[in-house]
Amino acid sequence: MEFKDLPIKEESKRFKEHLLLENNNRTILSGIFGIGKTYFIDKFFKINKNEFIEIKLNPVNYSVSQNEDIFELIKFDIGFQLFKENPNFEKVEIDSLLATEFFFRQNFEELIESLANNLSKLDHRLNTIVRPILNLKNKVQEFQMANEVDEEKDLINFLREFKFKKGTFREENSITELINILLQTLKENFPDKKTVLVIDDLDRIDPEHIFRILNIFSAHFDYYDLKGENKFGFDKVVLICDIDNIRGIFHNQYGTDIDFSGYIDKFYSLEVFEYDFSSTINSSLEKFFRSIHSSDNKIVAHIINHSNNYYTKELTFLISHFVHSSALSMRSLVNFLKIDYRPRDYTISTNYSHKIYTRDTPIFLIFDILIKLFGGLDNLEFAVEKTIKKFPIIELTTYNDYWHNRLGNLIMLLEHNKTNLDPRSETIKFSEFEIGIKVNYEIVPLDYGIMGKAKQIGEYGPDSEFLDIQSPINFKIQYFQILKRAIRVYKRLPKQVV
Repeated sequence: MEFKDLPIKEESKRFKEHLLLENNNRTILSGIFGIGKTYFIDKFFKINKNEFIEIKLNPVNYSVSQNEDIFELIKFDIGFQLFKENPNFEKVEIDSLLATEFFFRQNFEELIESLANNLSKLDHRLNTIVRPILNLKNKVQEFQMANEVDEEKDLINFLREFKFKKGTFREENSITELINILLQTLKENFPDKKTVLVIDDLDRIDPEHIFRILNIFSAHFDYYDLKGENKFGFDKVVLICDIDNIRGIFHNQYGTDIDFSGYIDKFYSLEVFEYDFSSTINSSLEKFFRSIHSSDNKIVAHIINHSNNYYTKELTFLISHFVHSSALSMRSLVNFLKIDYRPRDYTISTNYSHKIYTRDTPIFLIFDILIKLFGGLDNLEFAVEKTIKKFPIIELTTYNDYWHNRLGNLIMLLEHNKTNLDPRSETIKFSEFEIGIKVNYEIVPLDYGIMGKAKQIGEYGPDSEFLDIQSPINFKIQYFQILKRAIRVYKRLPKQVV
């Protein structure tokens, strides 16, 4: 099994229980863009094909269309997918004699008039009799229509005209009726299955179109607004999106004072289902590291791919927090595995006798992987900012999680101006009021790089005690704030391409 084919067992069970709740005929499945919502929903209905019949729409295809055309596109897509279910179309054969009799009964006046007109062409003498009669009939009908008042008939004609008018949510033309009938037939043929209309990829619609599309679906949801039934008679409707993203676009377009809840609650019956794939992703990171391909770096091949060490521990720590903060998507992880990862190799000048190579300095290689993973240094900074909001405080626990390196490498970068990243045997003292800590650390030389190692930590202030990081301790720090500042230092470091 590849990293992209992660198990959905637990989340599938949770979603199924939610979907089958009583009176839950509309659901919003919410998750960040790229977290794997489409992957999940496709696999969910494949696994549960004996319990659900899925009809799926992708409204991104409608965004360039006029509103009245979208109604027709929705019907086309639904009808097209119904063919996959092999429905039994009703076909009634009528013999010629019965058809002729029925036609004559329905069109008697028109046929007599046509017959009289054509006979008069054969014998012009008939015109003196037929033509005055036909003219008199027309005048009587004109007088009748001009003076007749039939409110019921007028209303029926209006409703009939509106019913067959394309592009309105009240239309009930033959295709609409056919879809209703076919869905009802599927329900009768498969009484143990629920019909589900899935509306996916709302995340991909341009903000200027998204609420126009949502309003159209909203109009389709309520079937005459009386029974609370879904259009066409679907048992369930599932709308897939990032609810936080939709909320942000809504307030940006209509103002922060406009009530979003009052708008969005028509799209779900009970509550929004928050899709959470983060635990599954994080439990599979070992598989992710094994799958990273690099054709020119032994560190990746022999350490990150196959070892449980500082590199993988630190990447696991960071990636898991990014995923839990909705700052990193499943799609980004999968796309990273598609590339031949080649670490950028820079040298950084120091006062020390040898150069520092970035790919041989653990924290720099980790930064390089994260930059490639997020598609740029600015995106990485944005992800850290988002993670700070979710995890403003992190608990430093024990040395088994490489906290001496995790913290030491970042402090080493924060003090770049002070130490110039030169390795040294003596302990370096760091104290920072803004982040509320003091740290004793050292810079250790590697073959072609350096490593920061924190030895002791304490609260900011001369009277606070130091705790030994290589002993089991519990100490809370603003770790991601420190990471943010360390990344900014890394951004400014003078680097020379090898």
